[in-house]
Amino acid sequence: MPGLRFGPEFDPEQYELLEFHHRGGEAEVWRAVRTGHNGIKELVAAKIMLERDPSEVRRWLGRWDDVSHNAHRLGVNDLVVPSFLLGPSPHRPGAAPSGGLLGYQISPWVDGVPLHTWARGRRAPAAVAEVLARLCRIVDELHRKRWVHRDISPANVLVDGQGLVKLIDLTFLAPLDHTLTVAVFTPGHVPPEAEQVGGFPTTAKDLFAVGTLARTLLLPDHGRLDHRLAAEQARAELLAAGYGEELARWACEPLAREPDRRPAPLGPWAARGRELLRAHRPVARTQGLAVLPDRAGRPLVVTAGADGTALTGPGRTGHRLPASQGPGSVRELTAGWAGRQGELVVCAEDLSGTLWVGTAAGWWEAARGVSGLAGAVGAAGELTVWTAAAGALRSYRWAPGLTLTGQEHPGCPADRVLAAEEERPGSWLVLVEHRERVLGWRPGSGEPPVPLGPPGTLRAGALARASAGPQAATLRTDGSAQLHTLGPTAVSGTEIGDGEPSLGIAMVGHRGGPTVALAGAGGVRLRLPAGGASRRPRWWRPTLRPATRVALAMGDDWRLCLAAVVEGELQVWQEDAAYRWQAVELPEGP
Repeated sequence: MPGLRFGPEFDPEQYELLEFHHRGGEAEVWRAVRTGHNGIKELVAAKIMLERDPSEVRRWLGRWDDVSHNAHRLGVNDLVVPSFLLGPSPHRPGAAPSGGLLGYQISPWVDGVPLHTWARGRRAPAAVAEVLARLCRIVDELHRKRWVHRDISPANVLVDGQGLVKLIDLTFLAPLDHTLTVAVFTPGHVPPEAEQVGGFPTTAKDLFAVGTLARTLLLPDHGRLDHRLAAEQARAELLAAGYGEELARWACEPLAREPDRRPAPLGPWAARGRELLRAHRPVARTQGLAVLPDRAGRPLVVTAGADGTALTGPGRTGHRLPASQGPGSVRELTAGWAGRQGELVVCAEDLSGTLWVGTAAGWWEAARGVSGLAGAVGAAGELTVWTAAAGALRSYRWAPGLTLTGQEHPGCPADRVLAAEEERPGSWLVLVEHRERVLGWRPGSGEPPVPLGPPGTLRAGALARASAGPQAATLRTDGSAQLHTLGPTAVSGTEIGDGEPSLGIAMVGHRGGPTVALAGAGGVRLRLPAGGASRRPRWWRPTLRPATRVALAMGDDWRLCLAAVVEGELQVWQEDAAYRWQAVELPEGP
């Protein structure tokens, strides 16, 4: 805890712990202060090894001594070189230390933040390019001297307020001509080829890690990269985020599956990226997507993004969106046929967190400060949409001829709404996210919210009714998808998707069970209920091209419609009268 002291055995109170920073592996990192014999105080970063085995502590200390000696000898600029000590456990001032000796790695304190924290500040493309170029210069200098870092990750790259870069944690620094005594694996930042104890280190591992950090800088909110499909996944994510094809190809070069294809040295590659990022202008991409079969079963597709909303598909005949000024850049949308006549109504959440409602009569603002959007037309013909605002769950109802009505629902905290499904007339099941927990809740039931799965940030969620009970699907930021059957207590999920990371998810209750659609770098995958003699769900892939968004809906005739954004283009499929999937030709023009 803060205020405890530590130091070498001959001066055990030389350092004072000030603030816990983070924990990684077998160590804790603290901000600490060292008081010299001359009374001068110096801020340091103290990495405390938690290993208690004396032989293991001394083994680490020996390795660290070698690292410090070699790093000083290399003289690489902006490589933060640590010193090391062996001393008693942190203890209160004046108290006798207890327990055995611990190993401490002491580094000059860098007044910066980890690269991923810096990137989440929504930095300008020019600033991103400069930080990346500075990191590449450090790595190139190491490689020219025939050494490799081997553990480059966002936590080990610090960026200060001026964009200056420091590379830290040299625990696994190694020369290229020495065999490895320990292999290092940092999930999300290592290449497909694994290090082998007894083998030799390679520069290709550092090159791949720099590629993962380039993705972190450009896509700071995305989760872990799958090293098996790194280039394919990153390219799809970059295109979906609005980066152009040339910039996406450039960013993926260090992520090549073949080590010899990764750019070396990195300097020229970083220089090309600087020019591309300076010229970068966001490309309009589809963010919101909904598919609605009309009464004749023809699919209508509603899309939204940086250019607002649009309609397409065979079912658009006789329908139009309002021509009045509405939302600009849209983040999420939901749509439905409301009232007896089936009037099209669209609800959209824009990038500023404003909720918009649009019909043929026009657009109007319904609420501000919202997060997440889900809903559907219920049995009464009203479109009910659910969202979160100020940590509370809210619903808004609209039908032709009625005023939009809003209601707050106490009993379930909500930071974002993920999905909503009407279980029976007037009774809803809502999926929300609160403090990195996913909760399922039935408003007005008097029951407490039910947590689904372990904590962790989510990308999206979906709900569907099924004969075995309501089902929930969750998609985490690392691309993993889980299917949950909701009950009265905490629910653990079943992994779906065969480990292939996904970017989008949709689900609908249908015939023999829920049908789940996943979109990702490997295309669109449809998980169909078990049929015939098989008791296992079936998978169907309508396309292998990278996809980012997906939507599912069921018509009055029980046929399913599937829409997806595939490499920036809209594609639609629908079941025919025999429930066989067919591609749907989309009309050209507005």
